[in-house]
Amino acid sequence: MPAEVPEIRALGASSPVRLVAHGRLVLALLVLPLVGGVIAVLALTIFATDSDRYGRVAVPGQGVLELEEGRVDVFYSEDTTLGADNTLHEPDLEIAIAPARGGTPLDLEDSSSVINVDGIGAGAATSIGWLEVEAASRYRVTVSGEDALDRDTPEVTLGSNPGGELSDRGLDLLFSPWSLAYLALVLLISYALRRLPSRR
Repeated sequence: MPAEVPEIRALGASSPVRLVAHGRLVLALLVLPLVGGVIAVLALTIFATDSDRYGRVAVPGQGVLELEEGRVDVFYSEDTTLGADNTLHEPDLEIAIAPARGGTPLDLEDSSSVINVDGIGAGAATSIGWLEVEAASRYRVTVSGEDALDRDTPEVTLGSNPGGELSDRGLDLLFSPWSLAYLALVLLISYALRRLPSRR
């Protein structure tokens, strides 16, 4: 029995404490970037989103809007106020956005996350997609959707959504080699700390 005492002392009473501390550090290094990203998306959505920056088109209907070069976000809006637990769901829509002088319609990409915006412009809006405008010009926006006829002032609006863009870029980064490199760095730091001699 006395022969087992040195082995217990060699293990060190602080080892479980150090293991918990290392686990907390690794968890913090992995979670903090995600939490920071979520906070940034919410802040940009609340303070920087301009859902009808380029104008509105009734559903169903069509109109010609002046678009700038770069990313343009597409929203569906209604003249309504969202409650705390309510979400604005768009009806079935067919949207075509093409140069006003004629040409191939632009590709409308789905949003990685649907963001509801309440109180911006008139009523409430929800992001439904985005497109890349190669050259600033006038574009004809055509929207069809008979399911929207019983809605309150249904419209498709074109504007900017920095939170949605950050969310899209964040997803791209999450599945990129950079995220694997960061994970490897976190594991390397954890391994190095565990190899440090414990304090008696």
